[in-house]
Amino acid sequence: MEVKNLENPKDYLSTRQSARYLQVSLGTVQKMVETGELLAWKTQGGHRRILTSSLEQLLKRRRLGIRQRCGAQFLLLAIMKREASFEGFSALTEHWKSEVNLHMSADSLEALMQAVSLAPDVIYIDAQISPVEQVHLTSYLSKNTHTRNIPILVEDGFLKLHPQILDISPENKVLMDSGTNSIRVGKKHKNPLIRSYKSDLLLLENGATNIKFSEKLEALILDCMAKKCEAA
Repeated sequence: MEVKNLENPKDYLSTRQSARYLQVSLGTVQKMVETGELLAWKTQGGHRRILTSSLEQLLKRRRLGIRQRCGAQFLLLAIMKREASFEGFSALTEHWKSEVNLHMSADSLEALMQAVSLAPDVIYIDAQISPVEQVHLTSYLSKNTHTRNIPILVEDGFLKLHPQILDISPENKVLMDSGTNSIRVGKKHKNPLIRSYKSDLLLLENGATNIKFSEKLEALILDCMAKKCEAA
């Protein structure tokens, strides 16, 4: 379906820009226009202009379908600072709409072995774990053949203080300076599987589950699952 009326330049993209936006080929975008999946109009020179609102709606429909297929249930490995946090985190997941197979560990070495043996869909790293330990955990998980394609959730404040953690990718050579606990990287390829969450209390002062944090964390995990399924 093609729309003839002219739109504001900010409201449309070219076919090539649309292909980059959707991460598909030019031919795929052209077919989507012809089949009516995308709304477009043509310039006097015959060039297609695709409505950004149409592109956004297509992505929403895709994400919804992927979440329905891939987000119904998942295996989550939570690496916590202490075992005392297990109960609070477990209570957090009880309010999720998705079915979660939850595994937790308060020992980094045990967690790394679990990550390899269980092959979880997502790995959550507790904000209370020391920055040095988080760096080592993220580095191993991102470089190991068995775990490097698993999304890793780290706390937002940690990521802001250590943005170089995003450079820990299978394509990069990473060196850890034991004297300064800093990371040195050769070529830089950002790791899209490292995502951040805003830390909050697992339980409120009255002992009730922090529902807002629970909902935000589930939404982030579902988004990770959707992108993982898209890339599969």
